[in-house]
Amino acid sequence: MFLRAEKINKSFNGSPILHDIDFTVDKGSVTSFIGPSGVGKTTLLKMIAGLESPDSGHFAFGEPPSREHPVILVFQDYLLFPNLTVFNNVAFGLRARKIKKAEIHSRVMTLLEHFQLAGKSDEYPASLSAGQQQRVALARAMVVNPAILLLDEPFANLDRNLKMRTAEFIRDTQQEFGVTTICVTHDQDEAFLMSDDIGVILNGKLAQFASARDVYAHPASFEVAEFLGPVNTLTEPDAALLGIQIRDGGYFVRPENLSIRPDDNGSGIIRRAIFAGRTNKYEVDWKGTRLTVISGGVDIREGQRVHIQYQPKEK
Repeated sequence: MFLRAEKINKSFNGSPILHDIDFTVDKGSVTSFIGPSGVGKTTLLKMIAGLESPDSGHFAFGEPPSREHPVILVFQDYLLFPNLTVFNNVAFGLRARKIKKAEIHSRVMTLLEHFQLAGKSDEYPASLSAGQQQRVALARAMVVNPAILLLDEPFANLDRNLKMRTAEFIRDTQQEFGVTTICVTHDQDEAFLMSDDIGVILNGKLAQFASARDVYAHPASFEVAEFLGPVNTLTEPDAALLGIQIRDGGYFVRPENLSIRPDDNGSGIIRRAIFAGRTNKYEVDWKGTRLTVISGGVDIREGQRVHIQYQPKEK
């Protein structure tokens, strides 16, 4: 155990924000908290950083942070110093600790090389792309050897093409340096890509906290499953025909877990077919139920009969 949250409660102006939040973060892991906007994710991060205090409950560190190994929070707006070069932005925390000049140069350049910013060391933040600015902010955080790194919406200012690469970069960096990392984000795909564990916060409560694979493949409730993506709800007899397990009193299946193929004798009829690039989205009438199916490599037209089969997949 590196960090344990026990019965964390927080309200603002009498309105509850977070209620009885419990979780444990392992040393050297990446944990992400996801949930709708305004659910309290950033508030949770600020409490871990010590910038806010819980109304009740507490956080326990297995290894207390120190001046040599602090808790570092990287905000989504990066907060770089516009009048300092990339090198000096990254070196700022080391100079504040009065580290020797040679050691500062070595530590900063090592990180700039890793973050692919060595060639930008003499440039100023205004000349950098959003992705480069984010990497400067991460390098500035990493250079002080943090006990725990907190990331507030790390993908918020990035375009769609950069998000996946950034998630992979954060994961690779964390694994290389072994820094315990906690992230809050609403970008689910990126959270799953980079995280060991994921917490889903809904209505101020931690609806599920488990490994990323378990959260996606085995959601604790229909509400969790629905938040993570579109789901089909089924009656018990229809679910039995497809071999779908019951969850929280209801039967559901994700569109990508249904396979589809043309079949003149099939029990489904395509009512709508939407081309979506790498995949096709189908709305199918199947035994009196409207199902959504997402499939790649299958081109089926509206009005065609189809056979549908359940094929569970884990993310």
